[in-house]
Amino acid sequence: MTRLIQSIISLCVLTTLIARPGAADEVQTPEAPSVFDLPSLQLKHIVALRVIPELLTRGEFQQAERVLRQSIQRVPHDANSHYNLACVLARQRRNDEALAALDKAIDLGFRDARHIQSDEDLKGLRENDRFKEIVTKAGEPLDAKPEGWHYEIKPAEIADGEGLVSESNTAWNAKLGVFHALFKLDREATADKPIAVGLGKEGDLLRSWYEEGTAAGNHGDLYDNHDRDHSNMDFKALPQLTRVEFSEEACKRNLHHGLQLAFLYNAITIGNSSTAVTSGPQWRSQARNALTRPRGAELLYLQYRANHMYFYPEHRDHDPQVEGKGHGDVFAANTPYMIISQGSSGSDRVFLNAVGATLAAFRPEVKLKLAKSGALMAAVQMVFRSSNQMVETPKDYLTGKAHPTVFDGGQIQAEKMVTLAHDMTPESLPPMVQLKVIEEDQSIMGCDYFDVGPRERMFDTPCAIARIVKSTKYNRRMVVSAEASKDLNGKPLTYHWVVLRGDAARIQINPLNGAGSRVELIVPYHERRTITPGSKMKSQRVDIGVFIHNGRNYSAPGFVCFYYLANEKRFYDDQYRIRVVDYTDPAVKGNYVDPILDFSKDWRDEYHYADDGSLLGWSRIRGEDRQEFTGNGELILEKDAVGKPTKTTLVRYIAKRGKAGAATLEQVAEPSTENLQEDSNQ
Repeated sequence: MTRLIQSIISLCVLTTLIARPGAADEVQTPEAPSVFDLPSLQLKHIVALRVIPELLTRGEFQQAERVLRQSIQRVPHDANSHYNLACVLARQRRNDEALAALDKAIDLGFRDARHIQSDEDLKGLRENDRFKEIVTKAGEPLDAKPEGWHYEIKPAEIADGEGLVSESNTAWNAKLGVFHALFKLDREATADKPIAVGLGKEGDLLRSWYEEGTAAGNHGDLYDNHDRDHSNMDFKALPQLTRVEFSEEACKRNLHHGLQLAFLYNAITIGNSSTAVTSGPQWRSQARNALTRPRGAELLYLQYRANHMYFYPEHRDHDPQVEGKGHGDVFAANTPYMIISQGSSGSDRVFLNAVGATLAAFRPEVKLKLAKSGALMAAVQMVFRSSNQMVETPKDYLTGKAHPTVFDGGQIQAEKMVTLAHDMTPESLPPMVQLKVIEEDQSIMGCDYFDVGPRERMFDTPCAIARIVKSTKYNRRMVVSAEASKDLNGKPLTYHWVVLRGDAARIQINPLNGAGSRVELIVPYHERRTITPGSKMKSQRVDIGVFIHNGRNYSAPGFVCFYYLANEKRFYDDQYRIRVVDYTDPAVKGNYVDPILDFSKDWRDEYHYADDGSLLGWSRIRGEDRQEFTGNGELILEKDAVGKPTKTTLVRYIAKRGKAGAATLEQVAEPSTENLQEDSNQ
């Protein structure tokens, strides 16, 4: 049986193929689905296949066969499903059908002859001459595309300044989990349009540079509004932009509205969605939605490197706590992948206008080189962050002033932005940070922290790394490398690691090589605190910024973020051992914690240590109820006369949803086991 992950990866490719099932498959040939339905088909396919290993373990081959045939009917081009069906049929000694399914898998691209020969599921077929022929075919390269329906796509023409996303110019890339929409973009499509209309001093500069031929303009740049034109940028001020619109079929599937992580375009793109999830326990801005959904940060990075930048209002995610209102900064991470505006609907417009003008201001050769290298939006972020009013000196760029989670539109200096962009030359382009975690402390779930699964790792992407600190250990250690960072002109780099948010006096950044491109981070536990002295905004996050310099320019920031839970109160002793974790203290109980990242708890844990400093266990207190746990997280059921545990039980944790939809973490005792030390003495 081949690994199911292979089935998932090979499910679809850029120009998706759906093969017609053969007679042996005994399924009705389905109609080719809309390209916009392929993500849901892929998800259903994956979910269905997850039950196969369990069915095989239990020997339920007929049920496994039914699941696989249904899966093949849904996605008939998946070679691995046909291969797995061959294995299931062979287990039932239905050799002719198994060979037909195996042959189909080979025709569809399963070309691992060694695996076929060694697979125990196919043992009963090995002496068959037809099996030997199939193995020989599997060892040959696949010369042509498998038979099936081809989604032939071609770039859409631009008409009246608009490009339409439709089935004819869109393909689904299952490996990346995105649609690719292609447009025919060239300078001639917008050649008769001025570079800017109005826009004050920055507009005057753009027109002057464009007349002398030193400003690229917005020829071929896209503007993608994702809120049904609720908060459009002033695209009439930048008439060379091409506006993205969506076909009826795309709109039916709501691909034109809300958070935009579905599409990558073959062009420089800016876009926005002035929307938010405004109700229910999982309310959030679209920016926080992007960071907390599976693969969200990874997709944001793909957009960043594809020269895309989207803008979202923070809505209620970044408001000071005043008179019982506001939760402070509730973002668990910071990234350079998008720009988040302070405020709600419409607050993003001023950012779009400024960045659109900045894209127009780059010199043609500079813009082309940055775009080809996938570094254009990193350069835009550097320009934007170094131009804001709160960045008063060049040194301020390496401080938290320049890199908040959310930006105030009143701080934008668009004239400075377009000037900095226009001043760049092909020889003075900013470098690009690339980060990687080399090693880090590992926490033990059920002992160091309690959750339904291991959920301290939020994401690892090349420009932003994020962790949710749940472990009771005082210090968090991580080794991070920026050695893959690069300069587009091959210039030597210097590396700068700085504390942007948190207690810099307590955080250790220890270089591990002479260049400082690899460091050890030691971050102690951080309680909720104001983000800067005198600020009304509170946060429970530590941000470490990573910057590289090529002798002329700094890069856009990279981030290493540690997010601490605001609804717990901890006490450590003078040896930095955890003594108490309290979720019931009135001072913290009402603090907001993103329910996607952690569940609320209703207990207080008090920890106990032996004379040698080793952890004995802890007491869990809920009102008048008190439970005792061993140092490895087992619930103590019985003790002997001297207080030694004689009977314990394993505990697992589940999430229980209340009437309002919010989830609470609850413990469930497993069947009890005798104390291992006592058993070993018998």
